[in-house]
Amino acid sequence: MNQLSDRGFTPRALVAGLLVGILINFSNTYYGLRVGSGSQMSMISALLGFITFKLFSRHLGRSFTLQENVLVISAATATGCMTFTAGFINIIPALEYLIGPEENGPINIPTSSLLLWSIGLCFFGTIFAALLREQFIVREKLPWPGPKATAQLLHTLHHKSQPLPGGSDDFPSSDEATDGDVFRPAPEEQPLMAQTNDIRWETGMRRLIQGAMISGIVTIAMFFVPVLHDLPILGPHMANEWLWTMDLSPGFFGGGIITGTAIPLHMLFGSIVGWGILSPYAKHKGWAPGNTDDWETGSRGWIIWVSLAALLADASVKLLWFLIRPLWWSSSISTGDLRPTRAEAVGEDVEPTQNLLVEQDDRLPDWHPSARHIDLSAQRDVRPRVLWLGFLLAVLICIFSGYLTFGEYITWYYTLLAIALSLPMAAVGIRCLAETDYNPGSALVSQLVFATLIPHSNPNGIIMNLLAAAISQAGSNQSGELAYDLKIGSLTGSRPEVQTYGQIIGSIFGALIACSIYKLYASQYPIPGPLFRVPASFLVLSTARLLMGQGLPEGITPFVIAAAILSAAVTIFKMRYENRWWQCFIPSGVSFAIGIYNLPSYTITRALGGLFYWFYKRRNGGRAGNIVILASGLVLGESIASIATVALSAARAS
Repeated sequence: MNQLSDRGFTPRALVAGLLVGILINFSNTYYGLRVGSGSQMSMISALLGFITFKLFSRHLGRSFTLQENVLVISAATATGCMTFTAGFINIIPALEYLIGPEENGPINIPTSSLLLWSIGLCFFGTIFAALLREQFIVREKLPWPGPKATAQLLHTLHHKSQPLPGGSDDFPSSDEATDGDVFRPAPEEQPLMAQTNDIRWETGMRRLIQGAMISGIVTIAMFFVPVLHDLPILGPHMANEWLWTMDLSPGFFGGGIITGTAIPLHMLFGSIVGWGILSPYAKHKGWAPGNTDDWETGSRGWIIWVSLAALLADASVKLLWFLIRPLWWSSSISTGDLRPTRAEAVGEDVEPTQNLLVEQDDRLPDWHPSARHIDLSAQRDVRPRVLWLGFLLAVLICIFSGYLTFGEYITWYYTLLAIALSLPMAAVGIRCLAETDYNPGSALVSQLVFATLIPHSNPNGIIMNLLAAAISQAGSNQSGELAYDLKIGSLTGSRPEVQTYGQIIGSIFGALIACSIYKLYASQYPIPGPLFRVPASFLVLSTARLLMGQGLPEGITPFVIAAAILSAAVTIFKMRYENRWWQCFIPSGVSFAIGIYNLPSYTITRALGGLFYWFYKRRNGGRAGNIVILASGLVLGESIASIATVALSAARAS
């Protein structure tokens, strides 16, 4: 234990990471059930860990080290992301609340079974990340913009006056970058990277607390005045008939600030097309005669197929590019053209404002070879034999838990196949995160394969497809998020073995926490309901129904084809013409689709947050300052305050 402590594995850092992970888990469960999205919040974890130990520094026996802070991040991410890994924002709600009697549902899943299910899914993504570390983190020179920003923040917090270590192995010099060794995201896709060591953590702490307090007060006020969730900004008719309202959620507004300007505006464009044009058109034609918000007979259930087509087309193009890339590289080598194009890096028009405390400009810093090198030989991985034994054990645990929980629906060999399918998708997820800071986390491949294996006449076909998707997505999603943190460790000289141990402990703890938080929300709020509409559940269920042969709604086919073609074409176009000034004006298939499957009330508020960020940045000479810290406080504050609203709901019910 002393050896591990010397390497950064300390009980205090581990406990701090688990506690921060609880906050992230609450946030991801809350926003996941509401709008189908969440975040690993590595930078927030780093900042919270540093601030906590800084405040109590006088009472500590020794100072809080950078390596300990990396352990905080690793444990917090593993804990916080288990709500996605275990399927509590999509698959589980679909099984419990959305599938109908004709599909042998819904399924009443006891809490004990969900705990067992979560434990079964919490290991193999962690092992995937450790096994793939050598390829994607050490060997390949991928951009990893988010981890570089986090590593810069960590180094600035702990070593204010020294250059960031890593040498040319991790941070390219400006000369190397111009030679094309590292892919640079376009300006609208870059994280806001650190440019100075003038850190102001005290100011950042105040902004974070201020944002959380403001958000908490507003959230509790909205509990007593529910109309603030659905303000009829375009009049009562548009609100009641077509759902054009605005939600004053501080978390939605903060999310728009964090993602920047481009993505929320692209989502707003999708919302206008879906909810302003297609929804009224479908109802006028009689294709969706029910209430607009009805997923079965209303236009909301009709337009989601357009959203699904755009998402599937975008994911298919990226997966196809991942598969043919080796051939493209071979062709480049044979012709002597070794310069990679930015087409490899562009997958989503992301403008993540990830640098929270450090003033910056719009270019990556120049990392010079004179920077202090990390002794890579000292960065020990967990021994391969241990990893492979761990992988075998993780597979057995997953099969066993799946058999005990859903044994009447899915056999052990189908579970094994789903795990096998998650490995290539894990590689896709890690590469997407490395190049674009975006993890698709798609279970499409698994759903396609199982749709061909399971007879469409099987009464449990939909359930089996969903369970296979859950297992496959668990491995691919978790491995991407944890590989992200392993890259942070690589850039800061932290021990991979320490991070892996922290991630395993965090995943086990997160499995218990995620199940408890999900059950807490489900016990007090209707699902689906006015607050938790679970759009991600409807999306994955619609995919399963389509692949299992249930067909498309009346009149939707030409719109689905058009959406798929346009989404694929735009994705290819954005990959081909990289780093152009007009890139930010072309919506991607993902942003467009999210604008359709989420209500306008969410999209409008998020777009206002993005516009506020743009205005604030212009007023401050192109610098974001601490506004993103404030926005992160808004996001965290609402999810934490939701605990109070749960208690108020329980008190009201009693």
